[in-house]
Amino acid sequence: MRAAKGLAAAFCLALASAAFAQDTSPPTPTPTPGAVAVADKADKEEKKESIPFRPIESNVIINLPSVDVPPEGTLTFLVTHRFQEPLQDGNIDNFFTLDTGNTWGFGLWYSPLKNLNMGFYRSSDLATYEASGQYELPRLGCFASSLRFGADWRTTGARPQSSLWAQAVLAYDFGKYVRITAVPTYLQRTNGDLGNFGGLPPFLPEPPHDLSCRPTGLAPGLPQFTCSGLYENIFNVPVGASIAITHSITVHGEVYPRLSKVDAGGVGWAVTVEKSLLRHRFAFFAGNVKGTTVGQYAIAVPYAQPAKNVYIGFNLYRAWKLK
Repeated sequence: MRAAKGLAAAFCLALASAAFAQDTSPPTPTPTPGAVAVADKADKEEKKESIPFRPIESNVIINLPSVDVPPEGTLTFLVTHRFQEPLQDGNIDNFFTLDTGNTWGFGLWYSPLKNLNMGFYRSSDLATYEASGQYELPRLGCFASSLRFGADWRTTGARPQSSLWAQAVLAYDFGKYVRITAVPTYLQRTNGDLGNFGGLPPFLPEPPHDLSCRPTGLAPGLPQFTCSGLYENIFNVPVGASIAITHSITVHGEVYPRLSKVDAGGVGWAVTVEKSLLRHRFAFFAGNVKGTTVGQYAIAVPYAQPAKNVYIGFNLYRAWKLK
């Protein structure tokens, strides 16, 4: 009985000691409104920094491929549009070239595995279909690279109808806002319309080539011949640059060197101003190169087309995360 009473007394003493200790501890200070505002701002800044920076490029820069491969499970849709009339020939009658003809391109790519992107693109210019695959290699600091391969297939009756090509995409990032890209390109052969002439062309491209001309059947005073040509084993190194002006506005530029074996109109160039939103991009285009497939832009400005011609258009991108 005495043991039970002693145990009860010890239990009560322990409770009293705990209550005394709790009562004598300093009270927790109530945060002031200013401290709460500072804490909220810090939380917002932390969340903002945790959001990854939007990729500076889509799967293409303008026409050239980007070094970036979309994340695994990404479906990318691309629409390209180019007006056919040079901008300097625009007037009030053709609504400054907006009433003239145009060429369209539609592309769809899917990334089934990490670092791999595969898809198709179709341009109404020569009714060309382009199949491609691209694999992104591991990054080395600010340097990134990928390998791209594919084929063009023309359905307009041009011979030969198909050609193979391969590209190495080499890019260097200057922080998050500037990137320079070089795209060494090998093209097996290309065949396409080179231009319309009032008579037979006074000069031919340097060999190797297979230039063929046929009458147009148009009325007198209009072009009398249309010519096409085949060029083989073409190698060129176009370059591109991307500069992020803001988080969502980027300026892209591309330059396509003139090839010595192709008597082209001159050096090719293209510029876009792009506005990007979540999984969506719109780019306004201007340049003297209208071709959007490898078989077209690899020869820079097409034969008999003046390099001074400037065309306008746009690119539209949309991406979906499927897994």
